[in-house]
Amino acid sequence: MRSRLIEWLKRDYGGSIGRMRRKMHLTAIVATALVLTVVVAALDLVVWNNVLVQVDTVVDLIEAKGGVLSADVGITDDDLDANQGFNTRLNDVALEEIPYNARYFTVTFNDGSEIVDANMGSIASVDTDAAEAMANEVIASGQMEGFDGVYRYRVVPMGDGTMIIFYFAYDDLFYFDSFRYASIMMGLLGLLIFALLEIPLILWVTRPLEEAQERQRRFVTDASHELRTPISVITSAMDVIEIESGESEWTRSVHHQAKRLEDLTDKLVALAKVEEGERSLSLGDVDVSAVAMGFAEDFEAVAQSKGKSFSFAIQPNVVAYADTAMMEQALSILLDNAFKHSPDSARVELSVSSASGLASIAVTNDVAGMAEGPHPELFDRFYKSDGARSYAGGHGIGLSVVRGIARAHGGRVSATCVGGRLTVELVV
Repeated sequence: MRSRLIEWLKRDYGGSIGRMRRKMHLTAIVATALVLTVVVAALDLVVWNNVLVQVDTVVDLIEAKGGVLSADVGITDDDLDANQGFNTRLNDVALEEIPYNARYFTVTFNDGSEIVDANMGSIASVDTDAAEAMANEVIASGQMEGFDGVYRYRVVPMGDGTMIIFYFAYDDLFYFDSFRYASIMMGLLGLLIFALLEIPLILWVTRPLEEAQERQRRFVTDASHELRTPISVITSAMDVIEIESGESEWTRSVHHQAKRLEDLTDKLVALAKVEEGERSLSLGDVDVSAVAMGFAEDFEAVAQSKGKSFSFAIQPNVVAYADTAMMEQALSILLDNAFKHSPDSARVELSVSSASGLASIAVTNDVAGMAEGPHPELFDRFYKSDGARSYAGGHGIGLSVVRGIARAHGGRVSATCVGGRLTVELVV
C-alpha cells in the first residue's frame, strides 16, 4: 500500500506538471479556507449580534421596570415601544413568560457610592456578598456595560444614585458557543471535503497538459537520439577528408559545429530526463567530494589552455542522496559555463561543502557588466545576455539543465553576482 502511494505521488506530483499541481492544490485550499473563514466569521458575528439584542432587550425591560421584573409587574405598550428590536423577535406569549424565566439581581448605590440595596429575589446562584463584590468590581472598572462571566451587566444612573443590573445570560452564551463550535467544525469539514474533491478535479484538468508535455519530451528524446547517427557520420566523414586532404579551416569549422550539435543533443536528452522528476533518477548515496575532485583535476588543464586561474576547496566526505550521472552532469555544466562565459584571465573557483545534511556545490567566476544581486533569469531556457556574459558557442540551456537536476532531487539552485563575480550554487 505504501509503495503504491509513493508510486502515485511520483507519477502525478513529480516533474514540472507535479509542481504546477501542487501549487494549484495549495492555491485552491488557501482560497477556500479564506472564503470559509470569512463566511463562518460573518455567521458568528450575526448570531452574536442577535444574542446581544436578545440579552439587552431583557436588561432594557428590567431597567424600564426599575430593577423589578416579576409576574406582578406587567409589560405595557410603553415598554414595548421603547424596545422595537425586541418586538420583532418575540410574540406576546414569549413576552409574558420573560418575568418567569429571567434570572437577575440588582445592586443600588447612593450618591456616596455606598451600597444601599441588593435585590436578590430572582437569582439563586449568587448571595448578597458575592453580588456586592461584583458590583464594586464593575464600579471600579468604569465600564457602563459588559459581561462579568455569564452575567450581562449594565450601570443605570438614577436620580439619587446608581443601579447595576446583572442578568444571568448563561443559556444565551451557551447557545452562541455551541453555534460557534458547530460552525467552525462545519467549516473544517467543508474544507476537508473540498480538498478531497479538488484533487481528482485538478488531475483531470491538467491531464491534457501532462500528455502534451509527455509527447513533447518523447519527441525531444527521440529526435536527439536520431541526431546522433548523422552527427557521427559527419564527424567520421570529416576525419576521412582530413586524412586524405589534410586539415583546413573548413574541416575545423565542421568539427566544431558537429561538436556543438552533439553537446546540444546531450543537454536536450538530460533536460527531458530531469523534467520527469524523481521517477527518472537512480538514487543512492553519492560521494560528491570525490566526483567534484575528479572534475577539478580535469578542468585544471582547461584553465591552463584558456589562460585562466582555477582553484577549488572541496570538503571531504560530502555525501548526497542523488543520481550519480546527474551530479556529474551538473558539475560539468557549472564548470564549463564558468570557463566559457568569463572574460580572459578570469578567476574560477569551485567549492563543495555540507551543511544541515545537504550538499552544496558552488562555482564562482569573474563577469563583466553584470548587475549586482540575484539573477534567476540565467536559469531560463535559451537565455543569453550579450552584455553580462559572452555566450559564444553556448546554447543557453546548460543552467536550465542544472535547475532541472536540482528540482528533480528536491534541491535548489541560485545565481548571485557580488563585486563583479558570479556564484552559481546547487544544493541537494
